[in-house]
Amino acid sequence: MMRIEIDYRGCRHVIDYQDSIRLSTRLDFAENSVNLYGITSASEEPLHYDTRIASVKRGGASNASRISLVPHCHGTHTECIGHILPERHHMADLDIPLFIPATLIRVSLQRFSEMKDCYNSYADDIDWIITADAIEHALAPLGSDYLQALVIATDNHDWLPDGIGAPYFSYQAISRLVELGVQHLLVDIPSIDRLNDGGLMENHRCFWGIQDPHHPIEGRKSASVTELIKVPSNISAGHYILSIQLPDLSGDALPSRPLLFPFSL
Repeated sequence: MMRIEIDYRGCRHVIDYQDSIRLSTRLDFAENSVNLYGITSASEEPLHYDTRIASVKRGGASNASRISLVPHCHGTHTECIGHILPERHHMADLDIPLFIPATLIRVSLQRFSEMKDCYNSYADDIDWIITADAIEHALAPLGSDYLQALVIATDNHDWLPDGIGAPYFSYQAISRLVELGVQHLLVDIPSIDRLNDGGLMENHRCFWGIQDPHHPIEGRKSASVTELIKVPSNISAGHYILSIQLPDLSGDALPSRPLLFPFSL
């Protein structure tokens, strides 16, 4: 057994790297099940160069592929504040700790027409919403000691591959996460905002502290949002150690592989 010891708040946390719980969904180019906004599917094809083709099956000496994908639309991805700013910010430049204290919760959803929270005018009465009360209820038995990262599972995947019908957060819910100090938010839905919200993206702006572009919240610049995760149904709510694995590429969002580790004290 390979043990890793992590000191957090004066306590030794021991994890076994072999016990990792993968929260990402593998992007299968042959059968990509998510294409948000109905865009072209992610694709993979053998590399053509000169008169040759990099496919052993088709007579080439080796295999080499050219891939095409949109991280925001084609699978599990992590995004940074550069998603909503005019200047370039790269996800790979974000200083994310290798191991992050995290809490996993499972939340119930509420119809927009039945909730006391609010969203903008693009909301529909039948939309499913993650409310502030739902988050508070799920966190109540767990406390706030491991909220550097928060993993939220809705267990509601009835939405279509283009994202139509997917749940999203109320404005009060995101505001509460900021108040709680959540720096890294991971969700099993396509976006923390309604996919078609007129381009307002108010929840993203709230989470990154730029509701007022002239007075951004400095401490939110290093925050991240990971969308389209998959939380195994047999994983219990509670405290974990999180690691977010990323490729070293430019871009405001990158395909990612978040891992949860149970720990012992």
